[in-house]
Amino acid sequence: MSWEDRIEVQKGDLGELLVDEYIKSKGVVPYKPDADQAHPFDRLCASRDKKTLYIAEVKSKAKRKYYPDTGIDIRSYNGYKEIQEKYKINVFMYFVDDEMGLIYGGPLNRISKKHTILHNNKHLEYPITMKDIIYFPLKLMKQVAQINKENISKLTSLTTKNTKYL
Repeated sequence: MSWEDRIEVQKGDLGELLVDEYIKSKGVVPYKPDADQAHPFDRLCASRDKKTLYIAEVKSKAKRKYYPDTGIDIRSYNGYKEIQEKYKINVFMYFVDDEMGLIYGGPLNRISKKHTILHNNKHLEYPITMKDIIYFPLKLMKQVAQINKENISKLTSLTTKNTKYL
């Protein structure tokens, strides 16, 4: 099976396309890797006036069902932090959530700050690391766009939700 045939890659590609549309609407040019294989990050983004440069990482996944958060693989997180620190370039995380019908996110430095949330009469201390996933609270993220019904259907049809992520 080729890289592009994988269902999670197809869902990711659609999420990246939706985020590209949003980024372009803000006057930013997204540069995409020219390789049909795993890559270190999804987009290098530059403002047209060349005064702003950042990395956009897109995750096409819904928030967790029983918690007010979403997360990413800890290895990926560590890689983004390393790129950010070594090259002094911001990494912005976009989450394409077909269940909420929203794209939301924020700069990695902001969404990964220590933060306490009261949820179901329990204090949750973020970021939370469980197994190989690091979770960030939705409260620290900004809603950037709504997803139309057609794209929600497409994303949902490509969902392979992992039970460890509930």
